[in-house]
Formats: sequence, C-alpha cells, structure tokens
Amino acid sequence: MANLEKLLHELTKLVESLKLTVGDSHAIKQEIIRLSFIQEKLRNLQSAIAEELVVTKINSPPASVLSTSTESPLLTSNSCFVAPLLTTGEKFIAEKFSNGSGNISLNDLDAKISRWLEWGELLQTIAEDILSNSQFINQLSFNINYPSLSSQFQELEAKLKIDLAYGKSRILHQQHQQIINAQEELLQVQQRSTEVFENIKNTQNILLILLNLSAFCGNSGLELEWFDDEYGFIISSAGNCQALGDIIYDCESFQGKIHDLVLETKILLDQSETALNNLPQRPTLSELGQLIAAKPVHSFFAIGASLLILGFGTWTVTNQIIHIQHQQKLKQEKTSLSNLKSAQKLGMEAATLVQKTPLPLKDWQQAQEKWQKAVKLLESAPKDTSVSVKVQGQLVKYRSNYTTISKRVDLEKNAASKLETADKLAQEAAFIVKNAPQEAVILQQAKDKLKEAINLLQTIPAGTFVSPQVQEKLATYQQNYEKIK
Repeated sequence: MANLEKLLHELTKLVESLKLTVGDSHAIKQEIIRLSFIQEKLRNLQSAIAEELVVTKINSPPASVLSTSTESPLLTSNSCFVAPLLTTGEKFIAEKFSNGSGNISLNDLDAKISRWLEWGELLQTIAEDILSNSQFINQLSFNINYPSLSSQFQELEAKLKIDLAYGKSRILHQQHQQIINAQEELLQVQQRSTEVFENIKNTQNILLILLNLSAFCGNSGLELEWFDDEYGFIISSAGNCQALGDIIYDCESFQGKIHDLVLETKILLDQSETALNNLPQRPTLSELGQLIAAKPVHSFFAIGASLLILGFGTWTVTNQIIHIQHQQKLKQEKTSLSNLKSAQKLGMEAATLVQKTPLPLKDWQQAQEKWQKAVKLLESAPKDTSVSVKVQGQLVKYRSNYTTISKRVDLEKNAASKLETADKLAQEAAFIVKNAPQEAVILQQAKDKLKEAINLLQTIPAGTFVSPQVQEKLATYQQNYEKIK
C-alpha cells in the first residue's frame, strides 16, 4: 500500500505532462524519451493497483475507494482543463484527470490509467512519425522559429494606424512608403493564413494538422494535450487550451480580420497617393532665373507676392476640400465594413441556432429576428465602397435565408395552433363522455369533436417541434374515438 500511495502522489504531475510538445527534431526525440518514462510510471501504478485489489478481495472489506482530497488530488485547480474552453461558453472538465467527484474507486482509476496509457502510446507514435519524415521536420522547424500569424497581424495593425500629414511633403512621403511596406507584409500574412486554414479544414490527418498549426502559432508554442470523446483533439498554445473545431473557427475569424485590414490599407494608400499628387509644385531654379530676368526687380516682388498669396489660398482651399472628401469616403468605407461584419456575425449566430432540429418556436423566431437585422444592416450600408459587391452578394443570400426561416416560423406557429385547438376539442369531448349518460345522443358530439381533433393533428407536418406530441396524442384520440359507441 505504501508503494501505491507514493505512486498516487506523483499521478497528477504525470498525467498533466502526458502531452506532446511540438518542436524540432531534438525536441521531439526528448519528448519520446519523456513519454516513455511517464508510460513506465503509469504501468507501475497499474500493477500496484492490481496488487491492492487482490489484497482487498482477500480481506473482503467494502469496495476500496481512494479520496482525491489528498496532497496530490487527481484534478488540480490550476490545470488548463478546468478553465472555460469553448467559445460557446461550455466548460471542458477534462476526463483526462477524473470524474470531478471527491472520491474515485481503484477499479475506476485502473480504467483511467488504461486510457492514459493508450493516449501516451498514440503520442509516441505521432512523435515517431514526425521524426521519420525529414521534409516534415524541416518545415516544422522553420515554422516554429517565426512569430505567430496573430502577433504579426497585431504589429501590422499598429503600424497602419497613421494620420496622414496633409501638406507636409517630407512626412507624407515617409508615411506613403510605410503604408506600401506594411501592405506587402500584410498580403504575405493573408496568404499564409489562407493556406493554413484551408489545409487544416480539408484534412483529418493529425500530422498535417499539427504542421499547419505550427505555421499559425509560430514561436508561441504548440502542444497536443488530449483527445476528448465529445470535442476531439484538444490543443494548446501560449497557455490557451482549445478544441480543434474552435481553432478552425478562430482561423476563419482571423481571415476576416485580415481581409478588413487589407481593404482599409488600400483606402489609406489611395488617400496618401492623392495627397502627394495635390502637393503644390515648386518652380525649378532655372524657371526662377528666367522669371527674375524677364521682370524688373520691383514689379517682380509685387507680382510674386500676389501670386504666392493667391496660390497659397487656392491650394489651401483645394486641399481642405480633398481632405473632407476623403474623410467622407473613409467614413463610408468604415460604415460599410462595420455593417458587413455585424451582419455576418448575426448570420452566423442565426445559422448556429437552427443547426440542431427540431427546435421550439421561440428559437426559430430568434433566428428569424437575427436574419432580419442582418438584412437591414446590409441594406443600410453605403453604396459605391470597396465592399459593395460583397455586401450585395450577402444581401441576396441573407434575404433568401430570412424568407426560408420566416416560412418555418409560420409552419411552427400553425402546428402549435392546431395542436392547441385539438387539445381543447379533446378536452371538451372527454367532459361530455364523462358527464353524459352512456346511451345519450350527446355522445355523438363528443365523437365529432374527437374526429375534428384527429383531422387537425393529421394535417400537422412531420419534422415540426410538436411532432412527437402530435403522434402521441393522435394515437390516444383515435383509441378514445373508437371507444365511443
């Protein structure tokens, strides 16, 4: 028993470290050695449990139970698995550790160790497969030596927060070049992000998934933590645990952010080019010399001063008008982008709401409301912007979705109304049957009401939320109808 207690004391750290840290060839080799050591410890613990179970069986006490409230609990509060995991707000209390109760039997612990051993073997196999492919390991080493795509994006986003220095030639030229450089880097990040997203989305191969995730996470680190029966592979980077499905969702959302910044950068670049083109043109030295030679000195100064005053005033007004026009254009672009993103968010929420059917009427109505709001946002988006084509495309799609959902809402309302009417008719029929003499003519009214209720239920389409109730009541009403003589 002493040996068992000693091994149990180490169990938490063993299981928490039962994961694969993705790295270069040297790191992967170290991971294989480390995983083998953990596997050996777990097998020793399993053997100790088997011995304890034999002793327990001989002595025949009540079923042996271990308390998880010892110095080394099986579920620690600082584990990333105890924290909220999914974007939906659900929590992943990892079965990797325990069932979350205060006690766990030796038999249950033995079963969990078997699961951990299987997971450790899978991790070792993955690590060995990575090492066996030189091309794979080279690409992996390349990926993990660069910053993550999200950190690159944040850096570029900060660089592009530029207030153009209208009328200041030197600063404006510097800003223009800064925008061009940032745009080139941004397009590279966009291309890499698209490749990563498509590769992850279109494969079930865990090695390819890890390779592409290493490109997304970069030097932020990448660990394969666990495989959950409900959520699939659990992966962590920079201390953040996520299910693979949520990572794919984040990648898609990240692409949307990059797309928006690319559009905003294009607008900013156009503005800087226009501002540069509208800078006042300075005469060359030869032109000044010719002008001075052609005019008397006193008249030159008089005319030159007038021209300078007039020219500066005209240029100032023109530049102000151009600046205002660009500000208005930028405002329209931002409004259009904002409306598009808000509409897409509403559309995604509406689509998620109706994924699992059948649904109660209130859920269909909630989805209908979201589609309606999304349509109104797109309809109010300013015209003639860089996203106008996309807005119109989404508008056609969202209007169609709104129409489809509205029909479903009407269908569910109609079904619920018919069910309610049928219930009332059946209740009236039951009252008549209960209170009328057995051979009274009024019994025919009860039979007629039941027949009407049956007919109503038969018109309710299958697949509606009330369908299960309809089938149950239909059978009951038909039996009651047959009983009335």
